[in-house]
Amino acid sequence: MNRKSLLHPATCFFLLTVLAAFMSWVGTVYEWEGVKSLFSGEGLRWMLHSAGKLYVCSEVVPVVLVLFLGCGLFFHSGLWRICLKFFRHKASVSHKERHALFVSVSFFLVYFCALAVLAWGPWNLVRSVSGTLSGSSFEEGIWCLISLGIGLASVVYGFSSDTYVSDCDIVRGMAFLFAQKASYFVTLYFVLLFFACLDYSGMARAAGVSDDVTEGLCWIVCILLLR
Repeated sequence: MNRKSLLHPATCFFLLTVLAAFMSWVGTVYEWEGVKSLFSGEGLRWMLHSAGKLYVCSEVVPVVLVLFLGCGLFFHSGLWRICLKFFRHKASVSHKERHALFVSVSFFLVYFCALAVLAWGPWNLVRSVSGTLSGSSFEEGIWCLISLGIGLASVVYGFSSDTYVSDCDIVRGMAFLFAQKASYFVTLYFVLLFFACLDYSGMARAAGVSDDVTEGLCWIVCILLLR
């Protein structure tokens, strides 16, 4: 299949947004229960008010930004390549790479154990008032902790394997995925716009799709577009 004949995902979600807006207008004409038109005065005011705040108000974007920092180091440092080589027994792994991988994995295990002690240990530093993790600062910051662990383990590997020699390499690593996946953030905007329009217009609820399902679909789409 000729790739030139395929629409970019960002274009697809823009067209889906236009379709959702049109269907919301049809829904108000035929008085579908709970449907609000995006072509009304109120709908246009909502669009102007919300279109510029999609990144700020979204729950997806902060998670993506935080994970891009740690995962960028994972790819940039070469840790992902050595992990692939290590699990492919036919691929040769040098002594330095093996040592650096051992140091990195050891650090990550220590980091993971430290988090486990912090979460379930005798100190109630990051748990909620009720003493549980539900609604706690630990739960709210879990993606930051995951990204930090991946990033630090990657930095340890980078310096152990001589891939990194200064803090400039760390900064380049943190920016690596942003440069490689720049178009993803364009697509992400239109994905968020589409789902925001579905939520405002009530089209999904009118079709019998709950808000939880719609939110889950939004997360799934955002993840799949990263490939």
